[in-house]
Amino acid sequence: MRAQLFIAWRQLWHRKLLNGIAVLGVMLGVLTLVAMTGIMRGFQTKFLDTILQISPHVIVFDTRLGETRAIVDLLLDEPAPAAGSVAAPRLTHVVRQTSTDRQSRIVRPRETVAAIASLGGVAAVSPLVVGNAVASSGAKELPVELRGIDPVVQDKVTPLRDRVVAGSFSDLGGAVDGAIVGAGLADLLGVHVGDNLTCASGRGQRVILRVVATFETGVAALDKGRIYVPTRLAQTVLGRGDAIDRIELRLTRPDDAPAVAARLEALFGYNAESWQETNASILGVFDQQNMITGLIIGAVLLVGGFGILSIQVMIVLEKRRDIALLKAVGYSSRNVLSIFLLQGATVAVFGAALGAGLGHLALNFMRTIKSASGMGYSKPSTFAIYERPLVYVLAFSFAVGIGLLASFVPAWRASRVEPVDVLRGS
Repeated sequence: MRAQLFIAWRQLWHRKLLNGIAVLGVMLGVLTLVAMTGIMRGFQTKFLDTILQISPHVIVFDTRLGETRAIVDLLLDEPAPAAGSVAAPRLTHVVRQTSTDRQSRIVRPRETVAAIASLGGVAAVSPLVVGNAVASSGAKELPVELRGIDPVVQDKVTPLRDRVVAGSFSDLGGAVDGAIVGAGLADLLGVHVGDNLTCASGRGQRVILRVVATFETGVAALDKGRIYVPTRLAQTVLGRGDAIDRIELRLTRPDDAPAVAARLEALFGYNAESWQETNASILGVFDQQNMITGLIIGAVLLVGGFGILSIQVMIVLEKRRDIALLKAVGYSSRNVLSIFLLQGATVAVFGAALGAGLGHLALNFMRTIKSASGMGYSKPSTFAIYERPLVYVLAFSFAVGIGLLASFVPAWRASRVEPVDVLRGS
C-alpha cells in the first residue's frame, strides 16, 4: 500500500497544474454548498423562529365546520304534499334575501378554553377578539387590526412582554382604556407612551385609547398595523357584545400543530388552523429555494467531478506503457485500480478541505454584513447564518464520493490494461 501511495502522489505532483485545477473545482463546489446552505437555512430558521415566537401554533376560529344552509333554501326544498292531503302554505319564490345580522362567535368560550387546555401537548390557551378598526391621531388615520386580549394569558401564548420597547406591558392589565401599539404604527401616528389616540369601527363605538406601551416584533405587517387592548374594550369598539371569536394555542411541540388542529376540529366542530397552514405560501417558497439551491450545488460539484474524470482519463491514456510495466513486474489489477482511486480521492480531499475552510470564513464574513429588509422584516439586520458540523461532514463526504466516482471509470480502464498487448505493440 505504501508503494501505491507513493506512485499516486508522484503522478499528482507531476501534473500539478491540471490536478490543481481539479482541486479548485471541488473546492468551489464545497464552498458553494457550505455558504449557500448557511445563508439560506439561516434565513429560513430566523423567519420560522420569529413566526413561532410572535404567532400562535394553532388558531381556533368561530367558523363552524360542515354544510350550513340558509332557512330560505330549506323552505324551497320542502317536499310536495301527498295526494289527497290539503296543501299547506309553502314558499315558492324569493324576491330578495338580506344578510343576517347575527354575529359569529364561539359558544361557551370559557368551557371550550378549559377543555382545550386539558388536552395533551397544549402549553397555553388564550381567548381573544379580533377585528378591523381605524386608529387616528390628529389628522392622521390608519387601518389597524384590533385585538382584545387578557394580557397575562395572551403573554403565555404569544410572548408580548419581551417585545415591548417602550412603556410597561403590565400596565395594560390595570388600564380600562390602555393600549399596546406597534412601534411602526406609533411612529406613523406620531404618538408615544402616555399619549391618546382614537379608535373606531363601523359597527362599534368611537373610543379614546391611552398608549401604555409600544412593541416591536421585527415584522413590518404587525409593527405597523396592530393594537392590543383589554378584551372588553375591543368588544365595545368592534360592536361584538360579549362574543369571543378566536382561541389561540401554544404547544409544547410546534411540529405537532397540524395533528392538534385536526383533533380540535373533530372535538369541537370549529375551524382550526395550524401555523404551517397559515404560513403555507412562505413554506412553499422555502421548499423551492432548497430545491434550487440543491440543484446549483449539485451542478457545481459535478463540474468538479468531471474535472477529475477528464484528468484521470488523460493520465490513463498517456501512461498505458507505465501501467503495463507495473503489471509486468507483479502489480495486480487491484493494485492499479487503487492507485488511480487514491489519486481521485486525494484531489477530492484537498478540494473539500479547502472549500470547507473558505466556506467557514465566508460565513463569518457574512455575519458582519447588514442585510436589506425584506420578506416582511421591518428593518435591516445582520445575516442569520446556519452553521452546523453536520453540514461540513455532508459536504466533505459528498465531495469525496464525487471524486471516487469520477476516478472509478478511468481507474477501471487502467486496471484492465494487458501488459503483453501494450509492450508488444510498443
